[in-house]
Amino acid sequence: MKIEVNEKLIKHLENLSLIRLEEKEEKMIENDIKNIIEFFEKINELDLSNIEPLFHPLPQSRLRKDTPREPLDRENALKNVKRKENGYIVGPRTYGD
Repeated sequence: MKIEVNEKLIKHLENLSLIRLEEKEEKMIENDIKNIIEFFEKINELDLSNIEPLFHPLPQSRLRKDTPREPLDRENALKNVKRKENGYIVGPRTYGD
C-alpha cells in the first residue's frame, strides 16, 4: 500500500493533533514523512527468509517479575494530590472550554 504524502495529508494530521503549522513547517514535515516512508520501504525490500524470527532481541529479559501487593487506599492515593473533588483526582482540561 502506497501512502500519498501531500498537503492534504499534512493538513489532516495538523487537525488531528490540534496544532497549526506555518507553511515552511508543513513543507518540512511533509519532506520528513516522505523520507521516513521511503526508509521503511527499503526495509521492506530486505530478504529475511533465512532469518529466524525473534520474540525478544535479548536472550533474557531484564524486566523485574510482577509481584502482587496491596493497592493504595483512597486516602493515601489522594494525600499528595493538589486538586481533588468528591474523592477523585481533578486534572487540567486538555481540550475545549
